[in-house]
Amino acid sequence: MKLHGVIEIRAKGEQVLRAPKAWDKFKRAFGGKVDLRTDRFKTSLHAATLVEGARQALERVGASNAISLAIDDQVLFEDREGRPDDLVDLMLAFHDSSAVFGEGFETLKLVVEHEESGLHHVIEIDARGEHKVDEPAARVTIGARIQEFTPRPGESADAYRVRVEPLMKTPAAFEAHRMQFESFVQRLADALRGTLAEARVVVADAGAKVAQPTRERDRKRRRRRDGGAPVVEYYDPYIVYYPSPIDDLYAALFWTSMLTWAVMPHYTIIDPWGVDLGWTDVVDFDDFDDVYVDDFDGSYDDGDYEDDGDYEDDGDYEDAGDYEDGDYDDGDFDGGDFDDDRGGGFGDDF
Repeated sequence: MKLHGVIEIRAKGEQVLRAPKAWDKFKRAFGGKVDLRTDRFKTSLHAATLVEGARQALERVGASNAISLAIDDQVLFEDREGRPDDLVDLMLAFHDSSAVFGEGFETLKLVVEHEESGLHHVIEIDARGEHKVDEPAARVTIGARIQEFTPRPGESADAYRVRVEPLMKTPAAFEAHRMQFESFVQRLADALRGTLAEARVVVADAGAKVAQPTRERDRKRRRRRDGGAPVVEYYDPYIVYYPSPIDDLYAALFWTSMLTWAVMPHYTIIDPWGVDLGWTDVVDFDDFDDVYVDDFDGSYDDGDYEDDGDYEDDGDYEDAGDYEDGDYDDGDFDGGDFDDDRGGGFGDDF
């Protein structure tokens, strides 16, 4: 089960006008009206306003552990040592560069993590100085996992299975964590409304999601989109900053346990690329492939999960329009840069 939330920040601004072409000038010379409006919108939010407002909101909900801050592809802060409570250090780094990045910007990404009530959250604030008219100026994406079900440093797949399988027999624990997560997303949205008075803050999504059972070939293909662009509503920042090869084992164990519960919970089912398919309490499970948990035994201990050519683009991913801006393919924040000991999420322990 994945916990996923999205908060949209919409601000005032002005529509971007394109440069007049020769025909536009000719038409205007003869008294015609020329429409130079585009489908792009330039936000009125300055970088300093957004970063300071985000800091205040994050501190109100207790999130003070910064991961990174980047503006216009320039990394201003990056916590490579896993130091706690370093949001103040992030702000100091930003103020040192505020003369350059304090006002207008093209892209802005601020990432923090937070642990609360048995949940580990990764919060990513992604903003665009210029965006499409129907899109928000900034999107806050929250990905969270239940800490009891995250792999421990040095834990093998077999040991992980033995430890977590008994814990999955209690559905009330999952429901409690789901409600805690939804409450956290709402509290963060309320805090942002108080610190960004000129913006309209809306909770677009918050809840539990479970991955659709898939066969091995589909699990391998999924890795191409797991770290998709944050402009997509199903982007999960937790996967980017804390990738784990045991995710598929966890999903299989969860499905096996959930199908034995007396009452099926109302969780959203997502396909291997994160798109919503329906809900666990109303879907016809005959539409899904069979999942055999035994297929996972030891499959992640010998390097089978490495990209050895199984992920080549064979045409299944030709529709890549959702990732067209490419701002997140430069490797600054793709999980590999954070090879510290923060929970074991960045090492090769699995």
